[in-house]
Amino acid sequence: MRRSLFTWLIAAALGVTVVALGPAWGQARWDPNTPKLPMARTWMAYKAALPPYTPVRTPDGVPDLQGTWGGPGGAGGDDIEEHEYVDVTTPPQESFISDPPDGKIPYTPWALARRNEIRAGLARGWPGETGERLYADPNTYCAVGIGPRGGGIGEIIQQPGLVIMVTARVHRVIPTGGRPHITDRAKFWRGNSRGRWDGNSLVIDIRGLNGKHWFDSVGNFYSENTRMIERLTMVDANTIDYELTVEDPTIYTRPWKINYPLRRAGTGGTDNRTGKYAWRSTVAVDPDPHAREVWENVCNEGVANNVRSMYTLGFKWFRGVTPPR
Repeated sequence: MRRSLFTWLIAAALGVTVVALGPAWGQARWDPNTPKLPMARTWMAYKAALPPYTPVRTPDGVPDLQGTWGGPGGAGGDDIEEHEYVDVTTPPQESFISDPPDGKIPYTPWALARRNEIRAGLARGWPGETGERLYADPNTYCAVGIGPRGGGIGEIIQQPGLVIMVTARVHRVIPTGGRPHITDRAKFWRGNSRGRWDGNSLVIDIRGLNGKHWFDSVGNFYSENTRMIERLTMVDANTIDYELTVEDPTIYTRPWKINYPLRRAGTGGTDNRTGKYAWRSTVAVDPDPHAREVWENVCNEGVANNVRSMYTLGFKWFRGVTPPR
């Protein structure tokens, strides 16, 4: 049931035929013997041993982060908490969460029960499911999110007082000159971002989220009260340390963090087959002259056929959560 339905969901979201591809983000077919893919725990230990790095500056004196950056890799779109092998679409993987140390999202009891209720209605074959159909993953409807599933990094372009992040479907324009946020009453899929420079780091404050998306495909959610803070720091010429802090006392007992590396496109990265890191290895630059380009794809928010198909299968649109007062 899970394989056929999940494959169909991916095909509906992408508008293409799903085929067996190599181990790339969200596309791989994984063997049951796949070693646990590294993420926050391994990355934290790895970067602690790196020598200090001073990035190149732009003409206006801030760190030059420009270029095209790949995401965390692995299978982070399935579950950002640590998990074992589930099936060919979901290999074992370490947690994306660096804090708390146990790698678990610190939900309040009410929010954890709500997350578990959502997960029980996925109808995908995950442990603890009831067999009922509750919500389809918002990504199925091509809605854009924030964080490891499409946090809007992609290509970074800098201008004085401005950072632009371009992905295959959307882009973010991030003022860095002290412009205030717009009113909190305005809510957006990826909120509104304001940036500042803190030494060698770009710090981005995200507010005004609509709370209708998930961090992954198994119901780990945030709300319209959530504030996120991204911190991007170059640790070598081809690697950015990406840290995301999540704050929302209405559904979490404390702030928590996600942490992983972003690798410059065309310069190698992690070998998901072996779990070994190649972030500081000498890797030949991809000879494809277009390897670092970002192209628009065809998955657009609210594609009518996707919406009708999900309703026909019995799934509802996830409209966010309302924390108890």
